[in-house]
Amino acid sequence: MSKRGEIWLIGERGMLGRQIAGALHQGGLDFFASDREVDIGDLSALQAFSENKKISWIINCAAYTAVDLAESESEAAFLLNALGTENLARLASGLDARLVHFSTDYVFDGNLRRPYREDDLPRPLSQYGLSKWQGEKRLAAHCRSAFIFRISWLYGVFGANFVHTVLRLFRENDQVRVVDDQFGSPTYARVLARNIVRLIASDSPRFGLYHYCDHGVISWHEFAAAIMERALRCGWLEKKIALTAIPSVAYPTRAFRPAYTALDSAKAVRELGFEVRDWSCNLDDFFAEKMRLESKPK
Repeated sequence: MSKRGEIWLIGERGMLGRQIAGALHQGGLDFFASDREVDIGDLSALQAFSENKKISWIINCAAYTAVDLAESESEAAFLLNALGTENLARLASGLDARLVHFSTDYVFDGNLRRPYREDDLPRPLSQYGLSKWQGEKRLAAHCRSAFIFRISWLYGVFGANFVHTVLRLFRENDQVRVVDDQFGSPTYARVLARNIVRLIASDSPRFGLYHYCDHGVISWHEFAAAIMERALRCGWLEKKIALTAIPSVAYPTRAFRPAYTALDSAKAVRELGFEVRDWSCNLDDFFAEKMRLESKPK
């Protein structure tokens, strides 16, 4: 258990929340959790839930993540990603608790051609990216004992993500088209969760803004090709599917996507001792993890 008190995991049923819950269990850290039954957009609900609890760490995995839908549902996106984050910052400050929060590479416009560092100026292209950036600023204004982790291309064995989507498309189609002019770095949820749990177990006071993702910069098309290769190798696909590279203009979306959002994880390695592995190795481990889960008796 944390040296300072109880750990509260928010958003436990999401992709990252489930992964962090498993890592907390494996690390022997006691925690309690909540999901949609406690609305982070409602400060009074958060205060009521936390009453009579000695909370030392809050891990926020709750977020509005529907990037395209946020263009028409910006109010809902800002309620969770901006106001909700501010509420948690105010709550953590009042409880003298430490807060872990996750942001996104979509706070950047993608005009750089080197991995983004923490001191690079955000310029979101979408309502989703803007809502997350607003959340970062509100958190920093109301809570000094906080860690903000910008992550990119998050995937894991739980929930909806790019890897699961393309695996489904490979099974359902003879040809799949994927954009090849958007570049970034995947983030494997399992390794991120291990890093977060080690951070909490150490009761680290090195608060601030950090970037985190796997090593290596690839396009979505390259990522899809690597997923197909591993799916064929482990027998999840019976035959190779035609994978066509297309430009972003051939696949229009409601929200603008930045063309390049690789993140520089050096600060997280240097200041926090985070483990950062190559994206290809992590993708191998994802398939091994998924195979172990699916072989377990129901």
